[in-house]
Amino acid sequence: MQRKAHQMVAQSKTGQVGGACGVVMTAAVLLLGMAAAEGKEALSLEQARTSFVIAEEPAAALSVGDTQKLLEKAPKNRAAVTIVGRIAAREGEDPFLEGTASFVLMDLPDDDHASTKGHDADNCPFCKRRKAKAAMAAVQFVDAEGAVVQIDARKLFSISSGAKVVVRGQGYFNPKLPFPIVQLNAEGIHVVEAAAR
Repeated sequence: MQRKAHQMVAQSKTGQVGGACGVVMTAAVLLLGMAAAEGKEALSLEQARTSFVIAEEPAAALSVGDTQKLLEKAPKNRAAVTIVGRIAAREGEDPFLEGTASFVLMDLPDDDHASTKGHDADNCPFCKRRKAKAAMAAVQFVDAEGAVVQIDARKLFSISSGAKVVVRGQGYFNPKLPFPIVQLNAEGIHVVEAAAR
């Protein structure tokens, strides 16, 4: 798996993988998958839910983009962080890694454009352009041994694509990667707003 991730990075530099968006999403899934491959279902659904769900919304959460800036300046590019964002992925991609407590988080829109009554973000050219440039975080929930929890995040937290969440944990950003993505070993989640139906 690690060899595959390195090949993807190398191919992205030479243009052999179709498009920057595809490379970023593939890389996010690979980053989540590498750790998930080593995980075990050590926790039951209820144990995991109880240990990760935060009842009250944490204060002072940063956007994904602001978290990236903070981590770029942090010692060894690592720090405890609290991030707010929307579970989403680039067009045509799934933000969840099936069978694991992992997902991709993107920055929320910074205005009321998308909240207009009847607005269809999936078919809005403005929203599509903004989403293509939004900062991203690869979030994975880990157990006491550091292994990714092998319970699908959708089932574990009753969430779906589009949900607004706050997550906290240990963040890392590698500025040398050709794609900018925050990595978060999450310790807690608060669902602020379920996805619109």
